[in-house]
Parts: sequence; C-alpha cells; structure tokens
Amino acid sequence: MDLAKGNVMESLSARPRISIIADGLWVAAPAKINLNLLVGARRADGYHPLDSLVAKVTLYDQIELRSRRDGGITFSCHGADCGPDEQNLALRAASALANGRKVPGADIMLRKAIPPGKGLAGGSSDAAAVLAGLNELWRLGLGEAELSSLAAGLGSDAPLFLGPPALRMTGRGERIEPVSVHPFVAVLWMGDLACSTAEVYKAFDRAGPAAMGSQLDVALLREPPSRWRGLLVNQLAPAAEELFPQLRQIRQEMAASCGLAVHMTGSGSALFVLCDGLEEARRVLDSLAERFRRECLLAGSNPW
Repeated sequence: MDLAKGNVMESLSARPRISIIADGLWVAAPAKINLNLLVGARRADGYHPLDSLVAKVTLYDQIELRSRRDGGITFSCHGADCGPDEQNLALRAASALANGRKVPGADIMLRKAIPPGKGLAGGSSDAAAVLAGLNELWRLGLGEAELSSLAAGLGSDAPLFLGPPALRMTGRGERIEPVSVHPFVAVLWMGDLACSTAEVYKAFDRAGPAAMGSQLDVALLREPPSRWRGLLVNQLAPAAEELFPQLRQIRQEMAASCGLAVHMTGSGSALFVLCDGLEEARRVLDSLAERFRRECLLAGSNPW
C-alpha cells in the first residue's frame, strides 16, 4: 500500500486463510472494523464490557510459518511499524502455543500491511493467525475452544479472528456469535494519526459511566449498508476525538464532502464509510479532498 504517493489501493480480493507453501504455511491475517461498538463502565477486573458488531475486511498482514527441527522459534517482521519483537503478539502467540508442549519449533516471518494505532486490530489478528497456523503446522490438533482460550490471554480482540467473517462480540471480547452482514465495500481512511487504546479508554473513563444502550438489530445487517449505516455508533469515538481534536475535524470534513456518515473503528484512528458496492465506494472516494483521498483504501467484506 503506497498511501504516501497518493495511490489508492483497492484491497478487495478474499484470500485463503491458510495456504501450503514449501516447507511450511502461509497465513492471512485480516483487519477488522467495528460496525457498531457499545462500551460499558470499567469493571472491577479492569476490563470494560463490550457489545460490538464486527466485520473482517480484505486488508491483510501476511505470515509465513516454516517448521524447524531444534524446537526454537525465530521471528522477523517487515512493513508497517512492527514495534519491539518481544512485544509482538505474533511471537507471543507462538511462545504461548509452544509452552509445555514438545514442538519442532518454527521460523515466523510477518509482513505487516495493517498499521498500529488505527483500531483495526492487526496485532490481535496476527496472534490468531499464528495460533491457527502453528496448530496445523505442528499437528497439535487443538480445538477451537483451546485456541480461543489462548487467544483471549493475548488480547481481547484476538478470539474474534478465529471466528466467522462477521460476528457479535460481547463480554470483554471473549464471547462470539456469528452474524450475517450484507456484502459491502468500505472507504477506509488511514492517515498518520495513531490512537493509543489505553489512552482512549482512560479518556472514556474520565467522562464518567455511560449507558451501553441496545445493540442494533442484527437482522438489519442482512440489508444493504445504505439502509443502516446511519444508525451505527462507536461509544469510544468521543473519547478519541477529545484526545485528538483533529480526528473530529477530519471525520466532519469527510462527511460533509461525501454526504454520508463517517465512523471510527475500535479506539481509532481509522475512519470508514460503508458503501453498498464498488461503484458507490469510488464515488465517495472521488468526492473527498485530495489530502484525504491519498490516505484512503478500499476494502471489501467477508474475506472468508
């Protein structure tokens, strides 16, 4: 993705979740967007109750897994800001899966296209992809419940990436049920602004307890997005916009340009406009100012 030169990427093709390559596996780790995100007051355990409708989209990190013979695990990361290796959730996932088990080891190569600080959960997706891939590569035979338990220990969003293309996520993120969402194309703004999830939640807490309200009727999601996109809510958005007033300004300017609701995913900073199809998405993109358009990509729904 070359946003710096103003080239708009259309990342619309679904990819197989796991593919066999020489001496190993290739695993796709998709981004997600929160279509609707309700957040409750902080619990005694430090977590916030969530009720979110989530859809995976066709923007992927790529992970190569190759088996070793010495039980060791090596890790390399390239592309969008990877951060320190020891904090990378992909490596932590491999270590968690190997812990207490006799495994041959693995070489892990992560190529990142999902930038951090956008609310797209690239790190959590990488963790789930490594768990699923190494479970197969190492022939461990772990079931969905065991993998999901490991994923939950790595991050609240990680279990959802072991689930269906679209889902409702509740609890602190560990309870998942599938939902059906009409196919869509999202115009996804991913400027340089990065939001810290921890700081956004602190700002949310400072604002005082908020009523979570009622979740959107999931039956609506089977209809084209143009019939329900105006109803979407992200209860973290006011906190993110308090910390980053420029995010509010960007969202408002984009909405004024295209005449449609512009929403934030997760704790930010990525913004999106849901479109019924590619033709509408291109019209929305064309309506945006050049400074926004060059920081956008088009992503489709239902990668698997």
